[in-house]
Amino acid sequence: MLPLKGDAIRFAHSEEFAEDRRRVAFHLNMKPISLLCLALLTTPLKGDPEKLSALDAQLLLEKIKELREGSNKLVGARYTTAHSAFRSAIQSDSAAHALYLNCVEKVQFEDQQKSGSDFRDWKRRHNDRTDTPAFRRALRHQLNWLLLTLQAASEPTGSDKIWARALDQIDTIFKDAEDLEGSQQLLRQNVLNTVFAEAYSVDNIDLTDWPTSPLQLEAVYEGLVLPALRSVKTLAELDQAWEKRIVHEGALIQAWDKPKKGLARPEYSAAMEKFLQVRRPDLQWQKEMDFFGVGDQKAASLRMLKHLETHAAHRDCAKWIGEFQAAVKGQIAPPAPDPGRAAGTAEDGDTPAGPEPGEGGSR
Repeated sequence: MLPLKGDAIRFAHSEEFAEDRRRVAFHLNMKPISLLCLALLTTPLKGDPEKLSALDAQLLLEKIKELREGSNKLVGARYTTAHSAFRSAIQSDSAAHALYLNCVEKVQFEDQQKSGSDFRDWKRRHNDRTDTPAFRRALRHQLNWLLLTLQAASEPTGSDKIWARALDQIDTIFKDAEDLEGSQQLLRQNVLNTVFAEAYSVDNIDLTDWPTSPLQLEAVYEGLVLPALRSVKTLAELDQAWEKRIVHEGALIQAWDKPKKGLARPEYSAAMEKFLQVRRPDLQWQKEMDFFGVGDQKAASLRMLKHLETHAAHRDCAKWIGEFQAAVKGQIAPPAPDPGRAAGTAEDGDTPAGPEPGEGGSR
């Protein structure tokens, strides 16, 4: 029943009416996103599917954009925190080791809800078995590569500049080869699978063609360094990069695959002998093929001919010859078709070719 006039006046000033006005104002002032959420919550029951309207799609896209921006801010803050911690830790071997202990405690004990006594027991075993100067130095190099990986993730368009820093880090590793003896395997591990990355929640980075460890030399050069230099304008840098790759691959073997000690100790290990006889000539061939493909064809061709003569007994010589032949054939344009012959007409007053006497007609 509707209120009478006097009752209506009293109702208009009542607390109940004020509450109704607040409800109406709330609904009228709701943001489009909230209205969308309300609409989605009140969609038809199962069995009555409904497509998104154009307005629904627009509002959803706006919400997704808002979520992405918020996520990017959180990720950026996480990267900043990790970068700061890693940057401090690479200043010394002891600082790198201290961060390692903190990360192990968080990832392997606190996050697993293990007791503090369990961590102390592990730490004692670690001190007795694996805590060596070589281990600490390897952690430092590992952190350095993880920092570079974070930079690559933050600057996806800067790979043409970051390769130089990557090569500098690899140079430093080989200079420290003697100090790393026994712990060099750490530098073959994926840095995104380390306790450092997991503790700081940067272990889910997705990078295409990025070498996740500094001793993945083929990935470093093929995915990062050489693609940035394959241009006629950077032939000198391309040459230097190829020579450095050959040096690095040899250094990797020579540093940590030494010949066994003994009276008749050979100059090189079996692995190094294989590198010198098989791998190095193949890398030199790949280099010349690279130069040919970039555009330095004449000079590269002369070097490839000499290479084939020098390494005629190499197991891959036949393959090289096939590659060389295919590359050269690819530079020879097919002869242009003769328009006159194609049209069946004579040119320059010549008589069209016909059967020689005695060749035409039926036999």
